[in-house]
Amino acid sequence: MGKRKRRNLNRKAKEIIVFALIIVLFIIAEKTGILDKFEKEIVEAGIVDTSNVVKSKTNSNEEIITSVSEEIVIDNEKLNILFFNVGQADCELIICNNQTLLIDAGNSKDGEKIVSAIKELGITKLDYVIGTHVHEDHTGGMSYIVDSFEIENFYLPYNTHSTTNFYKKLLTSLTNKKMNISEAKIGDKFSLGDSSCEIMSVDNTEPENINEESIVIELSYKNQKYLFMGDAEKVNEDSRKWNDVDVLKVGHHGSNTSSSEKFLEQVLPEISIISVGENNSYGLPKDTIINRLNEIGSKIYRTDEDGTIQLISDGESNEIVKVNLSLDGN
Repeated sequence: MGKRKRRNLNRKAKEIIVFALIIVLFIIAEKTGILDKFEKEIVEAGIVDTSNVVKSKTNSNEEIITSVSEEIVIDNEKLNILFFNVGQADCELIICNNQTLLIDAGNSKDGEKIVSAIKELGITKLDYVIGTHVHEDHTGGMSYIVDSFEIENFYLPYNTHSTTNFYKKLLTSLTNKKMNISEAKIGDKFSLGDSSCEIMSVDNTEPENINEESIVIELSYKNQKYLFMGDAEKVNEDSRKWNDVDVLKVGHHGSNTSSSEKFLEQVLPEISIISVGENNSYGLPKDTIINRLNEIGSKIYRTDEDGTIQLISDGESNEIVKVNLSLDGN
């Protein structure tokens, strides 16, 4: 009996050692990328079909360079995206090879600060301006933009008939500058320096829910993709198939009406940006959305916590700079 017990103990010890070695080898293989290469080879050989398998991206947060700055510094040899801290509102400025795209312009009270911040970057002309939809937290400050800059192309959902004061003011500004509103159509594309933009969603039929009008833009820059959702909701997300992207400007400030599980399983962003006001009365972003983004391994940045967020990309990776700059008109 004593020998048998010793043999059993020795066998268990060997099993533990073998198991530990397997774990070590697995970790080494994962770190060195051998597993990814092996998976690719067996899929290409037709041994395993993974087309119907939903996978989360590997959370490579440690590969995202994050720093803090007191000012915005534009790298003209790279793509720059500024997610301005405009409180409970939205405003993004994209700069690529000295060409510019402004998406939304915050609330009416934010307009002057946004204009000042853009001019401080030495920008006097905007190649493209897009008001995703006519809610004040997205286009309230747009009249200030029209009054202050030369604008080549101006987009809004086309059949809007809003009677709000900020929208009337915007139409007056457009009339004074003799500017026309360009009609956004799904599938339309335009170039911004070395990057290209495509309209992925818009509803020009003036739906009852104005959020559903939102002009959604996908920007491609070399090997990186960026998706700007405006306030698009689940009905918009369900209306098409979406590309895998690297960075997502989360829809509707992190509301439960957007960022469905089905949608996030398609786009799988490595980085998610939420434009949201500090201690806002809506309780945004919702915990459900934060949990969904965490589950797919997305690194989350928020304007209420991180301030103005500058993304700098060489087309292969993305660097995040948290800028101590608030354009909230409060």
